[in-house]
Amino acid sequence: MACIFANNSAIGQKRAKSKKTIEQAKVIPRTPFNFLIGNWASYNKEATFAAYINVKVIAGGSALEIHLEKPDGTMSVGLIYSDPISDNWKLAWVGPDQSNSKNGVRDLQLDGDPKRVIFLGLTNLDNKRALDRYIFENVNSDTVVKIYEISTDNGITWDQEYKYTFKKTQ
Repeated sequence: MACIFANNSAIGQKRAKSKKTIEQAKVIPRTPFNFLIGNWASYNKEATFAAYINVKVIAGGSALEIHLEKPDGTMSVGLIYSDPISDNWKLAWVGPDQSNSKNGVRDLQLDGDPKRVIFLGLTNLDNKRALDRYIFENVNSDTVVKIYEISTDNGITWDQEYKYTFKKTQ
């Protein structure tokens, strides 16, 4: 039986190598939260160190993964992603908080100010349902402010639970 490739002159030949250099592909985030990418140290309003935060791009640039580590070694993790079902940006947060009130998924709410991002959700406060929100304010390329607020009157008034200033470390 004759080999069907016997007359194919390309078999066994080496390809010429290109002398052209191709630049490595870069992941370009497609999120409106690119200002959060990087390594941060956070401080409370008394300027006391609170945590290290690392925010990196994942999922081909369509999501951000957040790692927050406190001085006591506890860690919380967040994920900002585009939900294909609702076509809305979401923030999912899990961590070792004393109560589970701060854990869960929140939806992006447009604020009109491009430097201010708000994620609104539901929580439990003293065994009652309440609204809560995370607010990220892009102050400049080296500073972001994160505020956590709770409303027990369906968003008419908000009580600030904490406010942290993130300072870029790299």
